[in-house]
Amino acid sequence: MKILLSVLSFSTVLLLSGCASIFGDNNKTVRVNSRPQAAQVYANNMPVGTTPVSVTVPSTWSPTVLTFKKRGFADQTAQVNTAFQPIGILNVFFWPGFLVDAIAGDTMKIAPESRTVFANLSPPVV
Repeated sequence: MKILLSVLSFSTVLLLSGCASIFGDNNKTVRVNSRPQAAQVYANNMPVGTTPVSVTVPSTWSPTVLTFKKRGFADQTAQVNTAFQPIGILNVFFWPGFLVDAIAGDTMKIAPESRTVFANLSPPVV
């Protein structure tokens, strides 16, 4: 009975895990800075802090738009891009893993070039 329970427990854990959730790059933090510093940063129009700041991206399903605002300077936007996690392909062997990864938001990751975002603010054109 103990062996059967152990096998069932292991199988359940295996079937309810997603490859990208376990082995993927699940860091959703982006370093954000600007010149000059102390610019207000908004992620998808929601305030997230003042530069320099680390921003946790709310979702990796779609790109996050960062907006920089500072008095006396023109607003500037930057996009945090996402990319598919190739490790998720292994879910072919454990099909419920696709659902687990999708629900957990781990199917996609922050693209490497979007890990650091820098805005060089300029005075508005008059």
